[in-house]
This record gives sequence, structure tokens and C-alpha cells, in this order.
Amino acid sequence: MIAHYIIKEGLVNQAFIETYTEKYSEFKSHVDHLDMNELEKLTGVSKELVRDAAIAYASAGRAMEFHGLGVTEHFQGSKTVMLLSNLAMMTGNVGRKGVGLNPLRGQNNVQGSADMGVQPHQGAGYMDVSKPAIQQYYAQKYGIEKMPENAGLKIPEMLDAAISGKIKALYIVGEDTIMTDPNSYHSIKAFEKLELIVVQELFMTATSELADVVLPASSYFEKNGTFTNGERRVQRVNKVIEPIGNSKPDGQIIIDMMSRLGYDQPTGPTYDAAKVIEEIADVIPFMKGLTWDRLGENGLQWPIKEDGTDTKMLHINGNFKKGIGTFHHFDFEESPEIVSHGSTYPYILTTGRELEHYNSGTMTRRTDNQLILGKDILEVHPKDALDKGIKDEEMVRLFSDRGSVNIPIKYTKTVKRGVLRTTFHQPEVFINLITGSVGDKETMTPEYKVVAVDFEKIEN
Repeated sequence: MIAHYIIKEGLVNQAFIETYTEKYSEFKSHVDHLDMNELEKLTGVSKELVRDAAIAYASAGRAMEFHGLGVTEHFQGSKTVMLLSNLAMMTGNVGRKGVGLNPLRGQNNVQGSADMGVQPHQGAGYMDVSKPAIQQYYAQKYGIEKMPENAGLKIPEMLDAAISGKIKALYIVGEDTIMTDPNSYHSIKAFEKLELIVVQELFMTATSELADVVLPASSYFEKNGTFTNGERRVQRVNKVIEPIGNSKPDGQIIIDMMSRLGYDQPTGPTYDAAKVIEEIADVIPFMKGLTWDRLGENGLQWPIKEDGTDTKMLHINGNFKKGIGTFHHFDFEESPEIVSHGSTYPYILTTGRELEHYNSGTMTRRTDNQLILGKDILEVHPKDALDKGIKDEEMVRLFSDRGSVNIPIKYTKTVKRGVLRTTFHQPEVFINLITGSVGDKETMTPEYKVVAVDFEKIEN
């Protein structure tokens, strides 16, 4: 809708489009023919408000876009990110100060994990592991004869493979899969099929309770390392205290594990963040000049040249990684969750977070933050609750095709009619018992933002 009004109001940056992009005419043709009245009903957002937003964005000398998991945790989430990229390109809001598209990561160091190859189809530095030349590159860098030739599995695929018997063991580092992944009953079923579960964690979580082996890890206060944020800034994490009890830094646990499996580290048996940085600089071309000492107090933004010069801004003068920016367009598809369950469960549940708690609360529930916000609540539009004869703060049964939970409601007009919202911080509610297995078609990111549900008053 925003793109439609930018075009209609004549606010496109034609010079940028013609110089640095491709396939704009196909995109324009698609957008020109969209029915704004139909999309107003579909989105629930006034077309006049959308028009005002489009004009404000496209008329600004500099405009920035920010999006979080509310965009990506949808069946068509990755497509929405491409559409947001279209807005930046069609207005020339790329590669200059104060402009750009900024994805806000859901947790600290998600960016750093991705940079290091923590995804099944790419190695460190985002190189395609299915290509023979890349396999040879990694094998040479890591001093081994042969690398895996095929991409691995994403988390939903791993759980399905466990249920079918294709995966026998899981090694989970720092994630409470049972509490934070959708459709917890499905995850539990997968875990019950596994022959071995190893969990490396700070605390006993719902996932740790199901493990055969728990390896006690240390917190970021107790180790050296790096976090990388959404602006590509690699930042030093400096140890404050020695690891408590029997815990060890994650890096030390992994080195110990590799040694037990017969692979001794060339740099010795002790984890050293500076030596890991040396390996990273050797393996990842765009981090060639990275060193522990160069990170200093404020870190460096990759790409980092061999002399240590970092990069403050990407895509200057339309210098996209693929050479030229491509416009994409898509037809709307209703979520399979709504198609399959919407007629039986007429409300849409969307889950999110509150400031006081971090994700599933594994750490924050052990602080005084729990005194500020100690329970999950279900936010409901007053008219939806009153239609069911439910008063503010009463307990309800919230249920979906997967199961049910009991949770108190809170009247609010910050959600529109037909939509419910809650958090997933507290194990007493365990909201992911009722969320579904639908995910983004490309990334398989779970669709936490669209869950077909209903709710009813608990009489007793």
C-alpha cells in the first residue's frame, strides 16, 4: 500500500532506480493495480493513514526503516522484508547517512552467530557450503580432508527428523527449545524419540530438564568473547569474574568436547578469545583485519580491511552485494494457520515480549524484574471480552488446535477486535503449548504472530 501511494504521488527517485536497480517496471505494474479498498479491509489500517505515511516517508530528505520480529515471524515474513527493501530503493533511501533498512535482531549476538555460520546452508562468512570450491576452502582453512557436502537442517526440520528417527541426538547450546519453540507438544514428542540430548546452559530450563547430559556454561560476565550487533559492530566482551562452580565458558566446553573426540586444537587446550579472533580473521574474508586488540572499547564494523580499517556504511552509490538491487513483488497468501483453523478458532493470538523480561525469562526471572512483572497476561479488547461475559482480570481458558492454557485477561484497546496478545516469559502459563507449526516458507521462522485461537471464561 505504501509503495502504491509513493508511485501515485510521484515521489519515486527515478534516478536511483534507473542507475542502481532492476525489475522496477514489473514491480510498478503489480503495485499500480492493487485495490486500496480491498487492502484496507485486509490490513485493518485506514488507506488515508497509509497514504499519509507514504508521503511522509518518501518526502523526507532522509528516511530510515526499522523492523523487528513482528515482520519476520509470519508465513510471508521474508517476502515482507523484500517489500520493505523495495521502499528504500524506490525512494533512494540507501547508502547515505541517516537512511536505510534496519532489521532489529531478536536477541543480542544473533548477528554474530549468523556471521560465524550458525545456519545450515552457510559457513562462516555466509559462504554456500553446497559449492565444491567453498567446501575445499573451508577444509583447507580448518586443516581437515573433507567438509560436509550438503546443507544441514533448520530447527523445525531437526525436530521432524527426530520424530521420524533420522536424527538420534541433539546438542543444544543456550536455547530453551521446549519453552520458546512453537507447538511445545511437538517439540516434546521429538525429544522423547531422541537417544541422546545434551544441553549446554546457565540454568535448569524446561529443555535442560529433558536432557540426558547438562553441561554447565558460564555467563558473559565470566568469559572473554565478542557480541556483534545489527550495525555489524563486533564488540569485545571482557571477563569480570572467574567462572562460578563447575561452569566453563562455552568455548572451553567445545574445545574439551573436541579433544575427547580426538581433535586437539593447534592453539592448545585452553580457550582464548584472542586466538579465536585470529581464526575468524583467517577464515572470513570481510573480517581480515579483525584482532582482539583492535576492537578496543567501541569495536569495529565489518567489512574490516587488513589494516584494521572498518566500514561505517554499506551500499554507498548503490553498491549492493549482488551488484544491483532487485525489486520483488508477491501476491498475498493467507496463512495456512488461518485457512486450516480460522473457522473453528476465530481469534488471532500474537505473542511478543515486555521490557522487563528477556525472551523466555531464563535469566530475568531470577532477578528483581520478576517483582515488576511476574505473570503473563492476555490482552483483550474490552468488547471481545464483554461479548463472552468476561470481566477485566478474570481467568480464562485460551485454546487452539494444539491445546489450552489458563491465563488472566487484561482489557486494552491497544489490540483491535479479533486479536489477542500475550507474552511467553512465564513457565506457569507456557504459551507455546498452543502455538502452531506454520513458519516462513523460506526461513522456517515460526509464525508466532498468527495463531488461531478462542477463549472462554473459567467458571470455577
